[in-house]
Amino acid sequence: MPVSLRDPSESTTCRGPSCHNPVKQGPRGRRRLYCSDQCGTRYRRSVRPAADNGAFAEASLAELTRLTALFDLSGYSPERDLALLVECEKVWKDLKSAAVLQSRDGRMKMPEIAQRLHMSTTTLARSLEGAPGRRERRLSSDNDVRTPERSRPLRHPAPGPPRPRRPQGGTGDMDGAAPGCGPAATLASALSHLHRRSSATYKALGAEVGVDPSYISRAVSGERIPSWPVTQKLAQALETDPEEILPLWRAARGYNLAGTTDVQAALRGLRTAAANPDIETLAARTHLAVDQITHALTGPGLPDWETTRAIVSALRGQHELIRPVWNAARAAVLSTRAANSTCTISAGAFG
Repeated sequence: MPVSLRDPSESTTCRGPSCHNPVKQGPRGRRRLYCSDQCGTRYRRSVRPAADNGAFAEASLAELTRLTALFDLSGYSPERDLALLVECEKVWKDLKSAAVLQSRDGRMKMPEIAQRLHMSTTTLARSLEGAPGRRERRLSSDNDVRTPERSRPLRHPAPGPPRPRRPQGGTGDMDGAAPGCGPAATLASALSHLHRRSSATYKALGAEVGVDPSYISRAVSGERIPSWPVTQKLAQALETDPEEILPLWRAARGYNLAGTTDVQAALRGLRTAAANPDIETLAARTHLAVDQITHALTGPGLPDWETTRAIVSALRGQHELIRPVWNAARAAVLSTRAANSTCTISAGAFG
């Protein structure tokens, strides 16, 4: 088909705001809409929906205010305060980005903003990387903190027994143990290591588990011992086997462990609470062979008590908490042996 040519004298009016300059059209190619690139940029900015940087700043400030109100500076729960500091730093970054974006909306130049913030222009530009995405997440319906009726839809579950606090002027817990000792501290340590390994935020975990993010923070810091359904969902969200956390949770709640028979899972839970030391480190601490430790942690069969005791000591666990689990497991093995007339346990496991 023959290509039709435009009249060289044809012209249109520029679409730029407040610009009435004529735009001459060439005989070929795409039709021009603007008299210059600057007018094109001004037009696109005028029709583009304005970003809600003011709401971004308000939402960030509201979240920062909520987090700072949760601090307990008495020294009773330093782990929780440290976790809150991490969350505050993330929200502070959003608030700073929102203030810079607002300044840009007010036609302030980047060098001037950088000078007022005592940083280089390059550093300022780098700090704004990902700011639009953080703004959208902050203002999304799931994270909307601007409307109080939608900001706190979740309620805390019934809390477990609170962690004993230290007496005034003392250095230990109420029972005289060293700080950070006890079943509740062991459970909190396991959850804390799993949380750090996952890099998931309290907000994301709270949404997945179905509780408030601040409750996740208190559970990880050891201030609260959640119910088992919450603990189970939290373990799954942190990509670990809930059976490994169950003995630690039962001990933290003060329940009898005689009904728990999975010694290997209990040992793996203690290993998680001890920051997951490798097998070679445990072998050096216990003077046991690597195969013995691997067998005790993963099975099959029940390790003898001396091996179990040595591993518990190396993991800084409590023997009196693991012994009922081991006794229940041995009783189950003996019952199976009596029923099948087949021994599935080593001779050393019988003491």
